[in-house]
Amino acid sequence: MPNKATVRGLLIDASLAPIAGGKIVATLVGSDVFEDGVRVVTQKVEATTDAQGAWSLPLIVNAEGAAAGTSWTIEGYDPYIAKVFELKSLFIATPLAITLADLEKTSAQNLRAAREGDAARLIVTASHDAYEALPADRKRGNDIVLIKAA
Repeated sequence: MPNKATVRGLLIDASLAPIAGGKIVATLVGSDVFEDGVRVVTQKVEATTDAQGAWSLPLIVNAEGAAAGTSWTIEGYDPYIAKVFELKSLFIATPLAITLADLEKTSAQNLRAAREGDAARLIVTASHDAYEALPADRKRGNDIVLIKAA
């Protein structure tokens, strides 16, 4: 069973006011190479924003194979089904909780690291203990761990 990471964020409008009752839609499409061969993976996950525009989604970590080629697209909609934002090629490297902003900043580097074994991943976490608590097969010797206190 794949690991999942909790991705969270705030849905706000152009005046920085929270959008209550909006929808967040995350779509995973791609393939990855595992010991038992290539797998095509797809998933769609949705969440509704609360009164403060906050949302969170448990999303499959798509960095566990040998040559990961999967990525997430996350879209936000207001209650009238008008698209507020769309982010493509988001790559979740570990099952640690992460904000959408941090995920957007680390995705390109971590997608490259999944394809090239010698490239370092950038892992954002609230504490070093959270990273150390990951199983050994979810960590790499060349990971760069950024501690970002909430």
